[in-house]
Amino acid sequence: MSKEENNEELSLSKQRKLARKKKIAKEKRNSVIAKVVLVLVILAAIGLIAFFVIKDQIKKAKTVTASTDYSTVVDDNGMIKGIKASEYVSIPDYNNIPVSLSDVEYTDDKVEADIQTTLNNNKTLETSAELTAADGDKVNIDFAGTVDGVAFDGGTSTGHDLTLGSGSLIDDFEQQIEGHHPGDSFDVEVTFPEKYDNNPDLAGKDAVFAVTLNGIYVAPEFTDEFVQEKLSEYATTAEEYRKYLKDTNYEKNLSSFIYNYVVENTTINKTPSDFLKQLKSAYKAEEYSYYEYMNSMYSTYYGYTPYTSFDDYLTQIYSMNEEQYDESLEEKVMNNLKYTLFCQAVAEAEGITANVDDAKQYYLDQGVTEENLSSQIQSYGKGYVTQNYLDSKVLESICDRTVVK
Repeated sequence: MSKEENNEELSLSKQRKLARKKKIAKEKRNSVIAKVVLVLVILAAIGLIAFFVIKDQIKKAKTVTASTDYSTVVDDNGMIKGIKASEYVSIPDYNNIPVSLSDVEYTDDKVEADIQTTLNNNKTLETSAELTAADGDKVNIDFAGTVDGVAFDGGTSTGHDLTLGSGSLIDDFEQQIEGHHPGDSFDVEVTFPEKYDNNPDLAGKDAVFAVTLNGIYVAPEFTDEFVQEKLSEYATTAEEYRKYLKDTNYEKNLSSFIYNYVVENTTINKTPSDFLKQLKSAYKAEEYSYYEYMNSMYSTYYGYTPYTSFDDYLTQIYSMNEEQYDESLEEKVMNNLKYTLFCQAVAEAEGITANVDDAKQYYLDQGVTEENLSSQIQSYGKGYVTQNYLDSKVLESICDRTVVK
């Protein structure tokens, strides 16, 4: 073998070794890259799992469970457990709340309007022929309708109460009763609307109703006798009842004014999270109870339920799903939270206390029945009832010291 050939063979050998080294290096590099990629994939998978776990935990944390059990967060003395309210809120000067008489006065006109409403609710059917039916009167009639002399379904009724001018009957039916007297029998001529969904066969047709005016409902006079018969739990004379209306509504207006003032001028510095959570739970429980009531009522009277689920109810009523509704609850209960913290802060400062027995007696004296009170305690717990009583004591204390100008 020549020297030149030997050199060529050595050169080829080196090339093969170099190629093998490059191949091994590439395989090692690919192996490292594969391991790195695998680690990254694993980390990404772990991160993704963690993301969904955390997201689920956050969602669960935001989910409000309906519950009315206040006893877990409120003591039997009506105080929120474990907090000093003055450390949670800044409250306005409750000794000098600015109130004008015009803000809270219950005027004589409002008193008389209330009395008239009461009298209207106690109308009796009068049959004196001296009475004359007029627009706005509530009357009682019998009627029988015919089209071309033939009676039709739904055209006959006896003892039908009707308020003239209400527009509850077709055409000018009601206006044709005006001017008549109890005992009168007369014809009422009307034309059915061109589109009459109640009975399309009658659409656009002329009809005659034979009507008898049985009587006119008349409001009683507001006398001492009326008060003694209908309103004896409030007063014994007409003037006493007027004073009762004026005084009690003044007190209600003053209480309402103070409540609104307190809510507007109280600042929450930090939130008692457990109590806030329970307020939202109780609010949602009331909402859920109303949803069930509506479905039950419609099922009983109309044979169907308007809401397929609570979420469907929320969508129809509030245009939001349950998750969105839960998020909205904090804003809904914020005034309640402010007012409760305010009352507790005042109670702490003024040494105002409450207990379950006094709370029960207070509500019984207010006319709440034993049955209703027991139901409240069963639903909300003793703490809830006592807390409401404590809030009432605080409010009464502030009303007593408020100067209305």
